[in-house]
Amino acid sequence: MEYNESYIFSYLQDKLSPDEKRDFELRLKESSKLKKKFDEIARIYTLSENLIQQHEVNTQAAWNQLYQRITRGKTAHAIWNFTRTAAAILLPLFLIYQYFLLPDINRNKIQQTITITSAPGMITKTVLPDGSEVWLNAQSTLTYPVRFTNETRTVKLNGEAYFKVTSDKKHRFEVITPYQMTVIAYGTEFNVNAYTSANRYEVTLAKGRVEVSSDVSKRHEALIPGEKAIVEAVNGNMQIASADTYAETAWKDGKMVFRREKFETIAEKLSRKFRVNIQLEDEKLREYSFTATFTDESLEEILYLLTRSTPITYTISNPQQLNDNTYTKRTIKITTK
Repeated sequence: MEYNESYIFSYLQDKLSPDEKRDFELRLKESSKLKKKFDEIARIYTLSENLIQQHEVNTQAAWNQLYQRITRGKTAHAIWNFTRTAAAILLPLFLIYQYFLLPDINRNKIQQTITITSAPGMITKTVLPDGSEVWLNAQSTLTYPVRFTNETRTVKLNGEAYFKVTSDKKHRFEVITPYQMTVIAYGTEFNVNAYTSANRYEVTLAKGRVEVSSDVSKRHEALIPGEKAIVEAVNGNMQIASADTYAETAWKDGKMVFRREKFETIAEKLSRKFRVNIQLEDEKLREYSFTATFTDESLEEILYLLTRSTPITYTISNPQQLNDNTYTKRTIKITTK
């Protein structure tokens, strides 16, 4: 659909149907070009409405009424002269405020934010106001402003996301995670794994250059492609290591790739993807490691394949209905044979 000026004015005047309004707002989030056009027309529309309201005021009648009130006092003439002088001074100031200062004040107001959450088993892609692309892994949340207006393009992440950042040397891009870890870039591609429930966070660089810092430990490190920063969540301790970029970013393409991965880590990822509780009943299971690639397999198929290569067995309990008519997660107990 072609969203011309007439269509935008219809939106501003609340003349669209609910479906048309919803479709337009969705397109507005996706298209920076349309957003820029909308902001310009909205500003003109607001100014026009203000001018119409000002023209509707009967200034002569208002002044006459005010004059009648003032003349009732003993100092009517002096006050009247003062009022006219004040009006001559205040009117230009009002116009300056209305047409020059007010737009700047509005631009500097706290920005409205958008929060996107990816459901269990889902990978959600979104486009930020600057054109940067973000893939959100299951049970991840991303918060960002409706538009970037400051020198820094800042987003907040809880979970895992792959960022493809639009290059802008004048406006750095920041990803802020729980426990005050920050990733800084200007135009690059990288993966951030920072779930609140995790003991450590990882930042893997695929292309370009990023900087990783921790406000807790005051550490600050730069990465090159093929490296990752591992940050302890609580104390902020950081180490740099080599990364298997493909294995750690394949999730955005719907794959689960494990390279000698600890069973405990695999259980966490499966729990998140399939929204289940996985309990390892034997402590030594945590040290088992696996190498595998899964694409569209179901949870039961993955568990079956794991039992074929390792002496383990499992049981699955069905969800239980709670008093509020919601259901508990399925629980999977894994033990050694």
